[in-house]
Amino acid sequence: MNGKIVSNTDERFRGKVLLINVTGSWCPNCHDEDQFLPAIYEKYRAQGLEIVALDFEEPEQLADPTRLKALIQEYGIKYTVLLGGETGSAKEPGFPSPGSGELYTKEKEEFTAEVETLLAGDRRTSR
Repeated sequence: MNGKIVSNTDERFRGKVLLINVTGSWCPNCHDEDQFLPAIYEKYRAQGLEIVALDFEEPEQLADPTRLKALIQEYGIKYTVLLGGETGSAKEPGFPSPGSGELYTKEKEEFTAEVETLLAGDRRTSR
């Protein structure tokens, strides 16, 4: 959001599990995900997890991402957030909402288990 290019080959990501989150501040399901991911990041960051949110917005928000900045503050997002482009250039995110009950619980459990598996594994083979 500061105009700098970020790459998965940047030194700060070397040897770490890198999760790319496709998101948008306009997306209700993404807000559900944004309530979940900061806690995962805080829990596993010291073990080598990095998260990068690739955010897609409407043109007026790309020019002045005030809504995205408010979302980052509201959910306490401390991982990297990048502006990826306009909403039409990304497929609709599909994280289930808490209202989906068991599906939401299962998705969170599977997501957490996958992060733990990646962190426990040999990350040199995943690059």
